[in-house]
Parts: sequence; structure tokens; C-alpha cells
Amino acid sequence: MKRKWEKLAAEVIASLSAEEREASISYLEQRVFIAGETLPWDEVDQCFEEPVVIAFVDLEPALNWTHRARYVVLGAEGGIRRITDANRPPFMTGVSPDLRLIHRGSQAPRWAVMTFAKLP
Repeated sequence: MKRKWEKLAAEVIASLSAEEREASISYLEQRVFIAGETLPWDEVDQCFEEPVVIAFVDLEPALNWTHRARYVVLGAEGGIRRITDANRPPFMTGVSPDLRLIHRGSQAPRWAVMTFAKLP
């Protein structure tokens, strides 16, 4: 099971340009949303016809709440289904207990990380 989450995390990170990887912080919601389940993040389409996993990439973590960001929806077994550009993070009202840090670029400030929980 651990390898599945690592594979999904690697897909999210691979979707970024080299510059984005260095400057960003990426998170994965470590749970599978079943087909038709409403997703908890407003910026992402609210449901999919297959099981999915969602990720958030903070492209400018040192800036305030409105800045470049990205949501990534992956099939539960892999494969990016949708990438949505956004201007704010999903944790305006709190951080999900399932949110996992999957990448912090060398230029991304440590203080901007919303959770230090990693994939088990």
C-alpha cells in the first residue's frame, strides 16, 4: 500500500517543471474518494465517475493567501485526471488530518509548510 501512495506522490511531483519543483510545496490527501463522492476542496471539480485522490501544490508558498497554486486529481491507481490552476490553498479553514507533505523544494520556506505529516 505504501508504494501506491509513493507512486501517486511521484506523479504529482513529476507534473511540475524544474523551477516549480524548487520553489513549491506539495501535499497529497492520503485517502481515496470513491466514485461520485463530493471532494472537499472547492477549487476542484466536485466529483468524478471513478475513485480519485487529490493533491495540492503551493507554487508560491512564501506569499499570502492569494497566489499561484495548483490542484491535481489522480486516479486512485495512478494517472493524472485533471490539473486545475488556482489562487488559494484548500486549508483556509483548517488542515485535514489526511493531508501529507510529499515535497518541499529547496527554495520553499520551511515555515510555510502546513503539515509535516508524511506518507507512512
